[in-house]
Amino acid sequence: MSAGHAGVIILSRMIPGYFPAPDQAGGPAGTSPGAPGISLGRLTTSPSARPEDVAVTLDYPLLESKITVPALPGWAISRPRLTRRIARGAAGPVTLVTGPPGAGKTTALASWAATAGPERVAWVTLDDYDNQPGSFWANVTAALHRAGVTVPGGAAGDPGRLAPVLAAQPLPVVLVLDDLQEITAPRLLAELASMLGSARPGLRLIAAVRKDPLLPLRDYRAAGELTEIRAAELSFTVPEAAKLMTQHGITLPAEELGLITRRVAGWAAGLRLAALSLDNHPDPALVIKNLTAEDSAITSYLVAEVLDAQPAAARELMLRTSILERVSAGLAGEGR
Repeated sequence: MSAGHAGVIILSRMIPGYFPAPDQAGGPAGTSPGAPGISLGRLTTSPSARPEDVAVTLDYPLLESKITVPALPGWAISRPRLTRRIARGAAGPVTLVTGPPGAGKTTALASWAATAGPERVAWVTLDDYDNQPGSFWANVTAALHRAGVTVPGGAAGDPGRLAPVLAAQPLPVVLVLDDLQEITAPRLLAELASMLGSARPGLRLIAAVRKDPLLPLRDYRAAGELTEIRAAELSFTVPEAAKLMTQHGITLPAEELGLITRRVAGWAAGLRLAALSLDNHPDPALVIKNLTAEDSAITSYLVAEVLDAQPAAARELMLRTSILERVSAGLAGEGR
């Protein structure tokens, strides 16, 4: 894979002889007129094209980082129990890795992908822009190609035509959709659910999400075909927290290590922020005491990643009910 015109990814040597039908503007935005490749619309062929000169492009500009397994940060630690759980899940149709922001979902999946062995991994990092069907399926198609799946021109960006291609794969491909909660368009979720059912046994899905997606999870769960890795499993144990602190050059007494792990409930981002706060601090006990203080780094992270992402009505509800120890659905409804 190589970079194309103005940031458009060009997938080389995929389908000899295919060119997009040029539009009146001279081709997709960001490409030069006549740029070779696959269009998500009508396809034409060029009889004079040489296979080695033909490349594949898509109508939607693609960022290579979105279809690349993220590099592990230098401070990441090995967590074999999670890697084994993901590996077992990847052997089945659907795996959900569900947890709040900063729970370590992406890092856990990237760690597994680095040691995936024979599995072919197609990775897509999603964002809100991918609610456009063209963008979503363009990224999925590009990721599948990068994983070694030969996608015929007519199937590029078309889930109905992708499904039989994937079902016929001699070796299954694992599609990882990171941040799947970003996809809220009912049509896209319905297309994804349909493709999952039709592409078996050649396609397996692993999704990293903050909440359960609108997919037929009940059916997979009832059939014993759904692996669910929730926040409790993602939480760091005390030994894992010790390894993380050591990775940051920090050594804590067992009592303080246990306290800090309990204080953040094993939350990966909380432990990471705590490690940064403890670095070269003369009074670790004070840092631990202030971890959840109003002006702490953890509080700032929660505000930016969790609270600010909520609709105004949800933030108002949380504010009104924050003084209560217990909240029932009925009481919350009255509060609104």
